[in-house]
Amino acid sequence: MKIKRMRNFSGSVFGCGTFFAVLMLVFSAGFSLLALATASASAEDFSGKWVSATPGEGLIHWDILSKRYCDCEMTISQSGTAVSASISTTIRKVDVYSQNDPWHNDVGKTSTSQMAGVVQGNKLVFNMSQFGADMSGQIVVTVEGNRMYGNGTYIDAEVTIHYIFNLKSEGTFGTLDTNTVTVIASTGFVVIFIVIIVVVVRPVHIPYTPTVTKVPPYTPQYEPAEERTTGEVPFSYPEPATPVGGIGLSQGTPWGPQPPQGKPLPPKQHYANTYEPPRCPIHPDTALTPHYMNQNDPGSWYCPRCNGYPWGRS
Repeated sequence: MKIKRMRNFSGSVFGCGTFFAVLMLVFSAGFSLLALATASASAEDFSGKWVSATPGEGLIHWDILSKRYCDCEMTISQSGTAVSASISTTIRKVDVYSQNDPWHNDVGKTSTSQMAGVVQGNKLVFNMSQFGADMSGQIVVTVEGNRMYGNGTYIDAEVTIHYIFNLKSEGTFGTLDTNTVTVIASTGFVVIFIVIIVVVVRPVHIPYTPTVTKVPPYTPQYEPAEERTTGEVPFSYPEPATPVGGIGLSQGTPWGPQPPQGKPLPPKQHYANTYEPPRCPIHPDTALTPHYMNQNDPGSWYCPRCNGYPWGRS
């Protein structure tokens, strides 16, 4: 004979505490969504310092006489949709196309300029006409997460100047604006408050009396033996699969030992035409990062999620 214990609880106190905790959770979720909606309705804040994502190539600009590779530091102040930027550049390398080029002796030279612009969605637009009647066109950069990039042309004294920006945020929070940080902090405090309530409001148990219940004796059930053969041929289990790594990767890839199709141009050639970075063939939502061994290296594409180079190193 076995004893089946039947336990009774007091549901009043426990149910009250649980209901209160759930009510607070619903309240905090509503508060967080309301605050997040309010924060999202305001303009994004791009204030802070942006520096070269690749050393010596934060800003590349060129004309018919030369091409200049610069370290770039851009400090942005924002008020609503109006922005002002202080841009400091240091020339690291000059490709001279003509001996008449005035920049060929300026390696190491640092200059600073001020620009005013506006926010348009996730873009910053600077009109070059603010520097004088002989200048026209715009500088436009796009911000995605902690990256800022852009390419285009403008006119300076009837000369077409091409530019490429490749910057990253130096701040811890990237482009999180003040409202979003406030939402995160307030949600954290509310969650901590709910945890304290749940810990403090514990269920109250009422002493119980065991109830004796007769249980019939256990009767083993028939279980057929496992069939391990088919006729005279025994079953066998497949051998474990062995992942095959792609070129430059430490993990297995769907295409085996061969590199994936659609290999992009090396970074330096790629960025001569556009600055939209290519995507990883394994993780399409991840932008690849250019890596260089030296100034003459055309560059290789690196994926931080693969922790390697999907097409190998150049």
